[in-house]
Amino acid sequence: MTAFPTSSSLLGEAVRRELGRIRRTWIWFLILGIGTIALGLLIIATPWLGSLAAVWMISLLLVASGILQFVGAFSTKGWGGFFLSVLAGVLYVALGILIVDRPITALAVLTIVIALSLIIGGLLRIILAASERFYGWGWMVLNGAISLLLGVLIWQQLPASAFWVIGLFLGIEMLFNGLFWVMLALGLKSLPTPESP
Repeated sequence: MTAFPTSSSLLGEAVRRELGRIRRTWIWFLILGIGTIALGLLIIATPWLGSLAAVWMISLLLVASGILQFVGAFSTKGWGGFFLSVLAGVLYVALGILIVDRPITALAVLTIVIALSLIIGGLLRIILAASERFYGWGWMVLNGAISLLLGVLIWQQLPASAFWVIGLFLGIEMLFNGLFWVMLALGLKSLPTPESP
């Protein structure tokens, strides 16, 4: 009786083949990871620069989205949502220009949004975990308490925190993202060489 390969063995074989293909390019993942770590550390060292860069990037994305809304609206004039699409495009472009014109105000608003998100999210996690008491609920309470504490600390530091919060968060995210790429590269390098058929 012939045994048919199972879907899990086919998937495992496909993953092994794919890993074998990208194993040779592990050095590029390593370079990407080291570069991202270096950039993350630079942003952590100068968080105000990262904060301003993030705000300008948001403004550029808003302007680009607005232009795409215009293009989409005028390429489909017969569509019933034409005026709504044009209005959305105007709002995106206006908001993007406003952010470029007043980056400090935009930083303050975004920092307030982050602080409120952390406070509300932390409170909701604490309330949910304390009321449901599911397995491991204490960890969720701790997570919520840390989020709540971070939100309150950011709120209390306003307006000064507007200059470092976004940049610090961005730098930390880039640092961990870079660490992921480095670990992936080292993992790929340590894979055994695929056997020749």
